[in-house]
Amino acid sequence: MEKLSIGGKFDWFLDTLSKSGIFVKKLSDTEIETYIFEDFIVGVISFMHTKNLQELKEYGIIDDKIMKMSLDLREKTMKLDNTDLWNIESVKHSSVWLGILVLSDELKSLINTKWTVEEIDYLKTVK
Repeated sequence: MEKLSIGGKFDWFLDTLSKSGIFVKKLSDTEIETYIFEDFIVGVISFMHTKNLQELKEYGIIDDKIMKMSLDLREKTMKLDNTDLWNIESVKHSSVWLGILVLSDELKSLINTKWTVEEIDYLKTVK
C-alpha cells in the first residue's frame, strides 16, 4: 500500500474541516449523520492525530496555532464520542457542539488567511 503524501494528508485534513462548522446545524438529519458521525469523526481520528499534524507543521503547511487548535478540536470531539451528546439533536442544540463547530470555522478561517486558494491547491499535490 502506498504511503499517503504530505499533500494528501493536508487534503484529508481540509476535508475533515469541511465536514464541520456552523453550517452543519442547518443540514438535514441524514446529512448531519453523514457529515459528523461518519466523515468528520473518521477524519478527526486519522488526520488530526498528533503525528499527522506534526508532519504538516514540519513542512510549514500549518503553524503552532493551527496545530494547537486542531488538537483541541480533536480532543473535544473525541470526548463526545459514545456519550449522551453523540446524536443529531445535540449537534443542533448543544453548546458543546456549538463550540466544536465554531472552532472548525475558526480553523478554516486561519488556513484561508495563511494560504490562497491557489496555494492550497498546490499544497495538496506536495509529495
